[in-house]
Amino acid sequence: MYARLKIRNKNFTIISNNCWAWSIYEDLGMAYTTPTIGLYFFMPCYLKFISNLPHYLQTPLSFKRDSIYEEGNMRLSKNKQFYPVGQLGDIEIHFLHYHTEEEALAKWKKRVARVNFDNLFIAGSDIDLCTPQHIQSFNNLPYKNKVFFSAKPYPEFKSVVWLKYYREQPTIGDITKYRWPCRKYFDVVNWLNKGK
Repeated sequence: MYARLKIRNKNFTIISNNCWAWSIYEDLGMAYTTPTIGLYFFMPCYLKFISNLPHYLQTPLSFKRDSIYEEGNMRLSKNKQFYPVGQLGDIEIHFLHYHTEEEALAKWKKRVARVNFDNLFIAGSDIDLCTPQHIQSFNNLPYKNKVFFSAKPYPEFKSVVWLKYYREQPTIGDITKYRWPCRKYFDVVNWLNKGK
């Protein structure tokens, strides 16, 4: 695969608000060096999480039955299978692709231990209760390597990549499952290799 031949940065951590990081590690054939695999955050919680990442990664993870978000509770009730909802201090994590709390906790701890704070890449997208104010807050975070995928253009924010494929929709679609709309507008290997 082209990406695997071109990647030079071999020890990085991608933190994302959903499963997008998983797709990158899978495409590159690399071990997961991030805990943000198989889960998603609602944007208010994600911004808190990445605004104080070392603190939250040291915070004990517990679990609860209900979401603080109405949309989260709707998804839980409609989901065909149970999935754990994690509580990390004052933020919530939806472990969508896990079947038990024990599995989610074990994988979380294992992958938190692999995080490379010296080579962080932060990603976000305009889904899960994201507002333009959230996008601005993301853009203002002091991370060197960050990218935000949006269905709308925000030329004033350097971190935003406009996925024009979704321009007729309120948010982007599932760029984990359907990767090509993202690949068309964003070179992830160049980002990981050069931070561009």
